[in-house]
Formats: sequence, structure tokens, C-alpha cells
Amino acid sequence: MKKIIALLFFCTLLPFAHANENENVSANKSASVSTNTRIVSSGSNITEIIFTLGAGDQIIGADKTSTSPPQAKSIATLGHPSHLSIEGVISLQPTVFISDDKYVNPTLNYKLQRAGAKILTVKQATNMEELILQIKEISYFLDRPQQGKALIQKLNTELDELADLKNKRPKPYQTGIFLYGKDSLVIAGKHTAVDFIMDMTGVINPASFDGNKPMTPESIVIINPDIIITVDKALSGNNAEERFFSIPAISVTPAGKNKRITAIPISHTNLGINTPKTAKKLFHEIYGTNE
Repeated sequence: MKKIIALLFFCTLLPFAHANENENVSANKSASVSTNTRIVSSGSNITEIIFTLGAGDQIIGADKTSTSPPQAKSIATLGHPSHLSIEGVISLQPTVFISDDKYVNPTLNYKLQRAGAKILTVKQATNMEELILQIKEISYFLDRPQQGKALIQKLNTELDELADLKNKRPKPYQTGIFLYGKDSLVIAGKHTAVDFIMDMTGVINPASFDGNKPMTPESIVIINPDIIITVDKALSGNNAEERFFSIPAISVTPAGKNKRITAIPISHTNLGINTPKTAKKLFHEIYGTNE
């Protein structure tokens, strides 16, 4: 009889135990944002999302790739996401730290948690669906769900417009090659952010390899591009285009013969909320249609 009573008493406690557990889970999903919230962000697309959600004025520090929007440049002082300055982040005394899982730093996260900071690590976005998931998580975490919904709706509208443009693009479809690099040039292959942008634009990327590889004359001949795509910094300065067209392998391609080269902002070469705009602009430049 005593065993039965004890079992019944234990069972009555279970709902309370689960209730407390659920409360803790919910608490960890929200940063309890207030006017005193101090945010450090890592990742250019993460920083852009936070600004677009209207919480940019609460960011006190970001990694050096976070140069968009322009007002983020003054706080982009904490090094590259792959090796953020732990001392630099801690010294800012953030209450919130948001990053993706590409460059997780367990030591930094541990020290921030010990200091009482809330941490959100989202999955790195490799496509628009994952980017939209990032927006949902960050907007909920920062108590800005309505702003998140509005941003997602805007992106979906832009994606629909871009898909319509791609379906109506004139033939022949253009082949392109994305080249970048300071001392030696590198080609962006399949499953890269730039490859994704090119696909959205309706430009064929004939590269047969995954990731990025150093440019070789053979690879240029095989790809035989109609147009060269690079970053804006590569075309700054006098005769910058000749750096590309003076390469013998490029000079004999359709792109070299017709002197066709264009650029996208270096800050937009990663997948982010500006990707549809970047792709749309690229589409009009390559296919010669009016915006």
C-alpha cells in the first residue's frame, strides 16, 4: 500500500517537472531583448539580418566581413569569423552573441555564457530556404517576429520576380566564369554562393568541380565563358579590366574577344538578404534587358 501511495505521489510531480523543463527551453530561445541589449554578431549575412530587423542600433561589435549596410562598417572590428578576437568580444560586454555554425568557437561561447550572455548559433545558409530559416530564428530570438515575417515576405516577392525573369531570358543562354583573387586568380565552381547566384541569374556555370580552384589555362578553355564575373574591388583602378583580358587563355574566349566583364559587390558574394537584388542586377547586365 505504501508503495502504491509513493508511486501516485511521484506521478503527480511529473507534470510540474515537465512544465519547468518547457519553461527553461522557451527561455533559452529568446534573448529577452530590451533597450539595454548589447549585441555582437559574426557573419556578414547575420549582421545584415539584424540591421534589417531594426535592431542594428543595438549591435556593439561585429566581425570584419560585416560591411553591409554601410553603418555596420564602424563596428566591424573583431577580426574574421574564423578567428574572432575572444578578448575583443569579451571586452565589449555583450548580452547577446549571434553567429552561424560555420566557425563555432567553443572557448568564446563558454566564456560568454559564463558572463551571462545569451547565445544563438544558427545553421549556415547554403540556399534561400536556409536563409529564411535564419531570419525566423533570429527575429524570434530578438523578439521581432513581425519584422521577420515582413522581411521573409519581401524576399519571397523578389525571388518570384527573379524566377519570372529567368524563365523569360533571351537565348542563347550565357555561360559565365567567376574569377577573383589578389595575386593569383581563383575560379568559383559548383556548390558555392556565387554559383548559386549565377544559377538564380540564369547564367550557366560550366565548372565541373565543387568549391573553389586556382585558375589554369586549361580550365578557362574548357569553360569558354561568354562573360567574366568578378568582385567590384577587382575592377577598381586604371586598366583593371586588362588584368583579365591580357591573360592569353581568356583573350581567345568569347568573353575576351568581346571584352565582356562585370562585377558584384564583394560583400554580396556570400548568401544573404541582398542575394536576390544582386542576382537581378546581374541578370540585367548580362542579358541586356531593362530594369
